Amino acid sequence: MAKYELSDVKAGSLVGEIHEDTVEFYHKGELCEVDIKYKTLPFVESDALHKRMNDNEDVAAEWISKALVDGRGKQQFTEHQVKTVFIQSLANAIFNKVWGLDSIKKAMKEQADEKKKE
Repeated sequence: MAKYELSDVKAGSLVGEIHEDTVEFYHKGELCEVDIKYKTLPFVESDALHKRMNDNEDVAAEWISKALVDGRGKQQFTEHQVKTVFIQSLANAIFNKVWGLDSIKKAMKEQADEKKKE
C-alpha cells in the first residue's frame, strides 16, 4: 500500500499524475486492447463532472478527453474527437478507467475475496 504525506498532497503531487494502462474492449465480436496514458484530474474538475453526471448530463466524452494524455501530459483528444472516432465499447472501457470505476470494482472484489477466506 502506498502512503503519502499530507505535505505531498499539499504540494499537488497527486494531481496530474500520469498512469499507463491497457484497456480491453470488444470490436467486431473480438476482444481487443489499447494502451492508454491518462492523468488524474484535480478535484475541482472531477467533482464538477460528477455533479453534472449525477444530474443525468452526459459527460463521458468530456471526461475522457480531459484525462487521456501523452507521456508529457498533453491532451490527446478533443471532446468532439472522442464523440466521433471512438466506438461505444472503447469509450465505455476508457471511461471506467479514467473515472475510477475499475479501481472500485477491484477493491470490492478484493474485499469479497477476503471475506471468503474468513
